[in-house]
Amino acid sequence: MKKSRIFASAALSAAMLVAPVGTALAGYFPTDPTVRPVYTCVTPDNCPGANHVQFNSFVNNPVVGDERPFLAGALNGQGAVQDRIKVQDGDRIVVRAYVHNNADPYKMGGEANTLAQNVNVHVLVPNGRDTNMNIVGFVSADNASPKTINDTMSVYSDSPMTLEYVKGSAEFTHKPDGVHQVTVPLSDNIALPGGTSLGNILGCFEFSGYIYLTVAVHIPTTPTPPVTPPVTPPVTPPTVLPNTGAGDVVGLFAGVSVLSALGYRLFMSRKLSRR
Repeated sequence: MKKSRIFASAALSAAMLVAPVGTALAGYFPTDPTVRPVYTCVTPDNCPGANHVQFNSFVNNPVVGDERPFLAGALNGQGAVQDRIKVQDGDRIVVRAYVHNNADPYKMGGEANTLAQNVNVHVLVPNGRDTNMNIVGFVSADNASPKTINDTMSVYSDSPMTLEYVKGSAEFTHKPDGVHQVTVPLSDNIALPGGTSLGNILGCFEFSGYIYLTVAVHIPTTPTPPVTPPVTPPVTPPTVLPNTGAGDVVGLFAGVSVLSALGYRLFMSRKLSRR
C-alpha cells in the first residue's frame, strides 16, 4: 500500500477521528497471531498488508494506531473516544467502530481481488441491569480469514443501569470508490444478533471507514418512601379521686371524735337521771 493511498485515507479519517483508539479494557479477539497475523507500516508510505481478506490487523496504522481494538465511544459525543466510560442517568454514548480491509492489492494481483464479500457488522448492546456492562462489536465477511473479529468497550456507573440502542442512529461513513466520502444510514438490525450488511469493501486504507451509533443510559432512581407522621395516642382525661391527703384524714378523725364525745355525754346523763 503506497503513500498516496494511505494519505487519501488519512484525510478521510482525520475528519472523523475523535481520538486514537487505545487498548480495549476487555480486549479484542482473536489474539493468536497464527490465526490473525498482524501487519506493520515500515514507514507511513510503506504499509504492506495481507495476501487475503482480513480486517483490522495493522498495529501502527498512521491514523488510528493499533487497529485491533477498533471499538470505542465518546461520552455524549464529546471529547476523546475511550474504551471505558463512566456514565450517569441520561447520558448518551456515541459508539465508534473502525473498519479496514487489510488485503493488499500488490500481493493479490490487483485491487479487484481484494474485495471483502458481504461485510457484516453487529454491535451487541447488553440487556439486563448492572453497574458495569460491556458493549461488543463484531465485523465479519464471507471470505475473510479470520471470518469474524470482535472488540469490547465497557461502561460503568455508581448505580445499576440499563443500556439501550437508539434506533435510527447507526451510520457508515467511508469512501466506497476511494475518493468520494459518503455517509449512509444503517439498519437497526445492527443491534440484533444477525447484524447488518455493509456490502462489499475493497482492500486498502482509502476504503476504510467508521461506523457510528448511539447508546442511551438509563439509571432508575429509587423513590423516597413517604414520611409517615407519628401517631399521637388519644389523651384520656384523668379520673378525679377523693382527696385523701393528710389534713383531710386528721379532720375526718377529729369530727368522729367530737360526735363520739357528745354521744357518750348524752348516754351518761340519761343513765344518771334514772337513778
